[in-house]
Amino acid sequence: MRNKWASCSSNGHLNFNAELLDLDEALWDYVIVHELLHFYVPNHGKLWKSLMRVHLGSYEAIEQKLASAKPEIPQ
Repeated sequence: MRNKWASCSSNGHLNFNAELLDLDEALWDYVIVHELLHFYVPNHGKLWKSLMRVHLGSYEAIEQKLASAKPEIPQ
């Protein structure tokens, strides 16, 4: 994974960027919950956002922190 923190395939495979391990563990929780929810909700619509809030509370702050720590893209 070069430009994403994680992905979830339609056949149930989760893949995580190894650089995630260098970040704060709260960010790990966000990424893991984010991907697991895609097994039930394939998009980032209202239901997905509601479920994120149920599991992580005010997840938007974590989301912004993660966005500012983008994975390195090799040249």
